[in-house]
Amino acid sequence: MLQFLDTVSEKGLFIVKKICFYGIIIQGLLLFFMSFFICADVLMRKLFSYSIRGSIELSSYTLAVMSGWIFAYALLTKAHVRIDILYNKFSLKLRLILDVLSYLSLLIFFVPLTYYSYHFFYTSWEKKSVANTPLHTPLWIPQGLWIISLIFFVVVIFIMLLRILILIVKKDYFEAYNVGGASTLEEEIEKEKAA
Repeated sequence: MLQFLDTVSEKGLFIVKKICFYGIIIQGLLLFFMSFFICADVLMRKLFSYSIRGSIELSSYTLAVMSGWIFAYALLTKAHVRIDILYNKFSLKLRLILDVLSYLSLLIFFVPLTYYSYHFFYTSWEKKSVANTPLHTPLWIPQGLWIISLIFFVVVIFIMLLRILILIVKKDYFEAYNVGGASTLEEEIEKEKAA
C-alpha cells in the first residue's frame, strides 16, 4: 500500500507541476492582455474621451481566476513568503513537523473556501445572475473559472502533503524537506546562480 501511495504521489506531483506550468503561461498571457486592454482604455479616455467598457470588470475577473493558479505555482516553487528566522535553526524533523502543519493549515483554510465558493457559483448558475455592470457578464463564468483554480490549488496542497507524509513514513526526511520545506537563503542563492 505504501509503495502504491508513493508511486501515486510522485506521479501526481509530476502531473500537477506540468499542469501548473501551462496554467501559469496561460495566466501570464491573460495578464498581458488585460494590461494592454487597460492601457488602451486609459489612452482612449485621455485622447478621445471614450471609454472601452468593462476594463475594470474584466481585470477583476482575471485577477480572481489567476489566484488559484498563482497560489499553486508559488507553493510548488517554494515562492510563498515564510517567516523563517527560527525555522532554519530547528532540526530537520521539527522543520518537517512545521511543514506538515503549514500544509494542513492551508487545507483547513482552502477546503472550506472552495466548498462555499462552489455554492456561490452554483447559486449564480441556478439564478442566472449577471453582473450589475454595462457588460452584464453572466457571473457563473468568472466564478466557475475561479472555482477551477481553487480546486486545482487544493489538489496541489493535498498531493504535496501526501508526498511529504509518505516520504516521512519511509524515513526519507531530506527528500521530504526538499519537496515541501522552505528554502534556505543559501538554497535560493544557488538557485538564482543556476538560472
